[in-house]
Amino acid sequence: MSSLASTFADRWLRRGIITSLGLGFTIPYFRLLNRVKVTGDSIVDKLPRKNVVFLSNHQTYFMEAMAIFDIVYVKHHLPLENPFLRFSAATETMKKNPLTQLFTKAGGVTFRRSFREGGKDVKRGADFEGIAKVEEAIANGWLLHFPAGTTQKDAPLRPGVAQLLHRTKAVAVPVRVDGFRKLLLYKQFPGKILKKCDVALHPPLDLTKFYAAPYHKDAGVEIVERLSAILSDPD
Repeated sequence: MSSLASTFADRWLRRGIITSLGLGFTIPYFRLLNRVKVTGDSIVDKLPRKNVVFLSNHQTYFMEAMAIFDIVYVKHHLPLENPFLRFSAATETMKKNPLTQLFTKAGGVTFRRSFREGGKDVKRGADFEGIAKVEEAIANGWLLHFPAGTTQKDAPLRPGVAQLLHRTKAVAVPVRVDGFRKLLLYKQFPGKILKKCDVALHPPLDLTKFYAAPYHKDAGVEIVERLSAILSDPD
């Protein structure tokens, strides 16, 4: 059995968390108290069940992840482990409190950022163990990944996303979100109502030539530029 769902208890805890969030939070909050408009999600039913990465701009810690989980498991009724959907997150973020630790159980893939920690810029080597976990999550299912690596507005995409794509040869689906910052009542806590948000799933990037050739930095820069054109923060 994959390490992503290593124990019976972990699998049922994940199912319970996702089901509870769907019934207790995303349905009333996204559909009744606010209006989250989703476009392009017909692609969800056509994607392979493994080796897919959703690449999204990043406005909040968790609202985007909840929206994608809602689209996949609630709106499209896909089985909770087929695909096995997860989301990437900074290690320090997911250790902040019991709630973030619970979200990790629901599908968080943690890694240590090389450029930022605790709201401050840092410089350190790459977290190869974390990168391996991200690549494993893609190989075993679907991963929601945030190539900017921060919720700061207008943050550039990290160049490592091109290398990640080339190593995994994943189906890369750009996702642009708009308006999720407006849901935040205090810092990263949601609570505002009567807001309008958008989630736009774009067609997968055509990466056939990029994947077929050995990795080259210039080709990676081109991929990041193409992705940036789609994910540029609309707020």
